[in-house]
Amino acid sequence: MRFLFALLLVCARLGQAGAATDDARAVIAQVQERLRADASWARYEMHIVTPEWQRSLRFDAWDDRKGRRFLIRMRAPRKERGVSWLKDGANLWMYLPRLERDIRIPPSMMLSSWMGSDFTNDDLVKMESLVDDYRHRILAEDGQTITIESLPRPEAAVVWGRIVHVVGRDGLPRQDDYYDEHGRHVRRLIFSAPAVMDGRRIPTRWVMITDAKPGHRTELILKDVRFNPPLPDELFTRANLRRGLD
Repeated sequence: MRFLFALLLVCARLGQAGAATDDARAVIAQVQERLRADASWARYEMHIVTPEWQRSLRFDAWDDRKGRRFLIRMRAPRKERGVSWLKDGANLWMYLPRLERDIRIPPSMMLSSWMGSDFTNDDLVKMESLVDDYRHRILAEDGQTITIESLPRPEAAVVWGRIVHVVGRDGLPRQDDYYDEHGRHVRRLIFSAPAVMDGRRIPTRWVMITDAKPGHRTELILKDVRFNPPLPDELFTRANLRRGLD
């Protein structure tokens, strides 16, 4: 009888752990859906702040999350206007209008800074793989937030050894902390300034802070967005990438 009771207790705990894992994954998936939908068009401002200089850029982004494709085109400043990126699956290309050529970004450059910011090329390529490339579990809950830990699956080709997410009970992300494979904290992404845009309440200010660069930060400001617009396949082609801005 004791053995049977112990077995039932173990099964119950395993069931609770499985349910908690499913719940954590669902929360992460819901955050991704809220921020990106199945597809979107968005207009951003990006402010890069360092102790020596500051820089601001403006760009548009077309995101086909389900198809794992996106297109980004720089609008300003003038010397960057028309510089564009195309992602299709795991491939990332950059178009340089001054050279009138597109360049494939190799794997060795995925951790390089994107446009001098605290974001990386890898952030662009792996933005849609978080849900499936990591195992998720709830670390803590209170009346305001849920804290979730994401650990990479053994077969996943990812950079981070651990990500800790803080998500509000309202479904809005609050903060993501990124750790390397040795457990060292590397950077923090803070979400703020929630507002209703195109019918959804979403954070409109994202700030990335990297531990190794004191005094540096990158602010990404969402200026406009349209969720689930029609995005033709022709948009996500290298031929279209090379067209640049009109």
